[in-house]
Amino acid sequence: MATAITLDRVLCPVDFSEHSQRALRHALAIARRNDSELTVLHVEDSMKTAARSEMSLHTPALGSPESELMAFLDATQHGDFPNVTVAVRSGNAVESIISQAEHDSSDLIVMGTHGRSGLRAILGSVTERVLREAPCPVLTIPPSAKDPAEAYKPFNPILCASDFSPSCRKALSVALDIAQEGDARLILLHALQVPANDSGLMPLQPVIFDPIDRTEWRRETLARLNAAWPGDASLRCRPEAIVVEGNPSETILRVAEDQHVGLIVMGVESRGAIDRMLFGSTTRNVIRAARCPVLSVRADKSGAAWIAAPDRAHQPLGA
Repeated sequence: MATAITLDRVLCPVDFSEHSQRALRHALAIARRNDSELTVLHVEDSMKTAARSEMSLHTPALGSPESELMAFLDATQHGDFPNVTVAVRSGNAVESIISQAEHDSSDLIVMGTHGRSGLRAILGSVTERVLREAPCPVLTIPPSAKDPAEAYKPFNPILCASDFSPSCRKALSVALDIAQEGDARLILLHALQVPANDSGLMPLQPVIFDPIDRTEWRRETLARLNAAWPGDASLRCRPEAIVVEGNPSETILRVAEDQHVGLIVMGVESRGAIDRMLFGSTTRNVIRAARCPVLSVRADKSGAAWIAAPDRAHQPLGA
């Protein structure tokens, strides 16, 4: 059965840090496995570009940003993989990454969660905005992620977190396609936020009935999760739906650790102040603390980029 994922074009932004080099190794492994075209992008600060231009007038032999990027690529041991191009842009990092992804019609962006400025600054100013605005899914590689093996293997097991939003429905569709390649175990998780007292306050997550009866609430939520599986899910992977009580980000991280998950797939909303608040309290926390790669999928813009056209060869993402 063919999957809906295409990985013809992969984009990997780097800042010459050790963390972006780790992300680049993953991007190279993904590109090799899928015979993708890989673009390695470096965004240079405008002030540095101006200073470099001024210095080059007095030092003609000064290395170009392209040569520095090529040296960084060579140090990452890309070997003889031919489908690699480098690109250098100057200006705002987020705008440049999004512009490059749109220019290349990228199917996937691979980037580290840390950078030269440290985790907090990178997540606050670059990675978070890229996740929100990218025209395709974004795979973030944490510092604790293992380097990919020479023979890139399918992710197994995979954890897909769901709060029943449109982006989470899209994330499940993508997770199913990824799991299909290796007949992987796919865990569909909902974190049930039960009121801490009898004040009558409702939980943050949407529910379909009065949560006074916790047993019934869990049963109905599990039924709702199971209803999300397509009819052929058991033919494509090994599906399992679970409901766990607790804070969403803490629950996702705990289940991922307990189940030795190889990939977390999450939906990312991109509209309004509430979405920004939920992003800050859940998605950001998971990406910041996860010990495995996290794939973030948007419902509004990512869908079209990951639907295979009839004449495009495609293979699922692996790790």
